[in-house]
Amino acid sequence: KFLLKSKTSIDESIKSLSYQVNKQFFKNILEDVYQQIISGIPLSEALNKYPDIFPNSMVKLIKIGEISGKLEEVFENLAEYFEEQHKLFSKVIQSLYYPAIVILIFIVTIIFLLFNVIPQIANIFVENNIELPKITKNLLSISTFFANYWYYILFGLVIFVYYLIGFFRTDEGKIFLYNMFVNFPVVGILLKEIYIISFIQSLIFLIKGGVPISESLEIVSHSINNPYYKNAIKYLADETQKGKQISESIKIFPDLFPPFVIQSFSTGEKTGELANSLSSILDYYKLDINNKINTLSEAIQPFIIIVLAIGLILIEASLIIPISELTKSISQVR
Repeated sequence: KFLLKSKTSIDESIKSLSYQVNKQFFKNILEDVYQQIISGIPLSEALNKYPDIFPNSMVKLIKIGEISGKLEEVFENLAEYFEEQHKLFSKVIQSLYYPAIVILIFIVTIIFLLFNVIPQIANIFVENNIELPKITKNLLSISTFFANYWYYILFGLVIFVYYLIGFFRTDEGKIFLYNMFVNFPVVGILLKEIYIISFIQSLIFLIKGGVPISESLEIVSHSINNPYYKNAIKYLADETQKGKQISESIKIFPDLFPPFVIQSFSTGEKTGELANSLSSILDYYKLDINNKINTLSEAIQPFIIIVLAIGLILIEASLIIPISELTKSISQVR
């Protein structure tokens, strides 16, 4: 965007960007795009060769910019759009830092107790010919098993995580994750609002860029990774192509799109200002989602407290009971 504003040609702009990129993979792509441009291929066509890197919506708007001669304006809109997307997901990730750190510290503490404290307590019992309490004996068996077979466990865990990530990348996995989290307090509403914001933001972005509404919906459906929303938006695109209004078609998805969204589509279609109508609701959702993200850590805290409490009860029981038993045995000997 900045290079184009300074009147640098497209090919030279791409070449300059390739020098600044650190990742070799992306650097190679930019160099290939540059070679295609200087050979006479339009930028949109060169980028279309890498659909996994450059989204269809971006390529479509760049093509429109090339035809209309407003490529600089298109890049300004693209920069603003992707910056908004990045800010949203960065805020969500940042809000999860605190819960993740708490759980990590708890896991490290549990591992330390299992591999250092409990074995030492067990040795005291063995040396004094005192039978270990059942809970401590079970935890000792677990720590011994992990100590002897940690490499098999680590290998199995890596394989499990690998296949789990692969599963979550499938439509079935994405549906499983969505169904699991969507009913959680605050988290479920936040999840829906993230998809709604992504949908509306992308749609406004394409409509303002001059892409027809049915085609815009089709493009957006491919950019949403949730199968429920993807299929719903694809249905809206098909119905709109047939001449049906979005506000009528969208009503059959009340679980995905709340009445507020449906009303905005209805108002926009009646006034002929769909992009402006959706912009108003987008501002509302941005404000609401920022408030929810700020309280996300607090919403997760009860779940974390329950998990930590269960773990601490087990660990304390495994430590306090044997110490109590040991004290009793020493008192009886005296």
